[in-house]
Amino acid sequence: MAYANANDRYRPVINRVLLGVSIVVGIGGCRRPMSSGPRPPQAERVPVAALSVPAAPIAVRAAGHTALVYELHVTNVGTRPLSIERLEVHGEAIGPVGPLAVYDRRQIQRDVKFLAPRGAPIPKTLTPGARAIVYVWLSLDTTAAVPRELSHRVIFSGADTADGGTTPVRGPTDLVLAPPVGPGDWWFGLGPSNSSEHRRAVVRVGDDTVPHLAQRFAIDWVKMDARGEYARDHEGRRNTDWYGYGEPVYAAADARVAAVVDSIPDNVPGENSRAVAMTVGTVLGNYVVLDLGPGDRAVHRYALYGHLEPGTVKVHAGDVVHRGQELGSIGNSGNSDGPHLHFHITEAADAAAAPLRSEGVPFVLAEFTVVGHDPELVAKHASLTPLGGHRNALAVEGDVIRIADGRR
Repeated sequence: MAYANANDRYRPVINRVLLGVSIVVGIGGCRRPMSSGPRPPQAERVPVAALSVPAAPIAVRAAGHTALVYELHVTNVGTRPLSIERLEVHGEAIGPVGPLAVYDRRQIQRDVKFLAPRGAPIPKTLTPGARAIVYVWLSLDTTAAVPRELSHRVIFSGADTADGGTTPVRGPTDLVLAPPVGPGDWWFGLGPSNSSEHRRAVVRVGDDTVPHLAQRFAIDWVKMDARGEYARDHEGRRNTDWYGYGEPVYAAADARVAAVVDSIPDNVPGENSRAVAMTVGTVLGNYVVLDLGPGDRAVHRYALYGHLEPGTVKVHAGDVVHRGQELGSIGNSGNSDGPHLHFHITEAADAAAAPLRSEGVPFVLAEFTVVGHDPELVAKHASLTPLGGHRNALAVEGDVIRIADGRR
């Protein structure tokens, strides 16, 4: 999604999920006083929280580090409200070695979303039955060994603790893609980061009982000129004023076309301007889905190209396409404020689930050059990709990257 300026944001698809319980853990007991007589039966541990990681992290090189990106779900299965004071992320197992990372209350409050069962209001705290989703972006030195699995300890106010949420670590990703756009300078207006609205867009579609995060690594590609402007008139009142409008998009890899939508009109640029009502079927606008085949598991990976210009899609479902083949043109259809390409990769059960009922997975670009950064994110000391050339890495939100001619 493009913005009129660096402070503009758009509202992604609906954030509602149904709660579930995975690993049930208990409150720690206090020490019993010494007694010379027989010990009474030990009281059963009372569960207070369930920890789970629905989508295992896949190691990927991003912003000069090895990133492990995932969500820890903390569900209150007790009878009283809980307040998370501390989160410890451990490699392999919780033990004397100590945690890989520790998040305090302030950091958790910044990176948490509370969710309630369907039909209930969204809670402001972790009330009984509610779920906290903690967004984790763990950055490791590129020379450090990547743990085979992660486990977690959550410490609540009042000294209650919960251990669990053990998850394998997959990867590193083997998905190396060509850029989905042509040569020029491209701003990652909403791109991979722990605070991107794509990153927080947990969704449940239809009657799903499981929440999904298809946009976990989604990128909005916004074309810029040499001065860092996205529109010829500096304001972008018309789609044709935007440098990216009508620019071709290309197959990032050899693939089969899995799905196509090409009937949704473009919006007039603007935050509240939508040509059609926003539904699950229209939020992505006109799009192409490519089936990239299976990854390291039997599940297929899919590439989604969203917000395309109506009438420009050049492929049909079932077509076989090759890396660098033109698919269509950048437009401003769907939930879009201005012309840009929305691009993400997912693992999904099938092509119908690929756009949103799926899990976003990382990829790397074969080659790109970082030529600038979003000044707003620089001021916030965000983790950005160093200036210069990069290979087999994922650029992140706030990067301005240059795609050289012939690099598709």
